[in-house]
Amino acid sequence: MNREETGLLDALGRLGSRLFDTLQNRLELVSIELGEARERLLVTIIASFAAVLLFGAAVVALSVWAVVALWPVLGRAVLVWLALAYALAGTALLWWLRTRGEAPPLADTLAELRNDAAFMRGQAARDPTRSR
Repeated sequence: MNREETGLLDALGRLGSRLFDTLQNRLELVSIELGEARERLLVTIIASFAAVLLFGAAVVALSVWAVVALWPVLGRAVLVWLALAYALAGTALLWWLRTRGEAPPLADTLAELRNDAAFMRGQAARDPTRSR
C-alpha cells in the first residue's frame, strides 16, 4: 500500500469511528429519555389513581348530603342537577386532556437527529460549544 491509500483508510476509519460515536450518543439519549418518560408516567398513573379514589369518595359523600338536604325542596330534580353538573365537569376534563399540548416523546432525540442529518447534508453548522 502506498501512503495515499493508508491515509484514506485512516480517514475512513476515523469517519466510521465518529459515526459510531454519534450513533452511540443518540442511543444513550433515547435510553435516558425513555427512562425519564417511564418514571413520569408511573408517578402520574399512581397519583391519578389515588386522586380519583379520593375525589370519588368526596363526590359521593357530598352528593348524598346534597340529595338528603334538598330532597324536601326539589325532590327528584336534585338528582338531575347533580347528574348534569357531573356530566359538564367530565366533559371539561376530557376537553382539557385533549388540549394539553405536551411535547411528543423523544422530542430531544428527534431534534438531535434532525440536526445531525442537516449537518451531514452541509445545511447547518454545529454549535462548537456543545459537547458530544
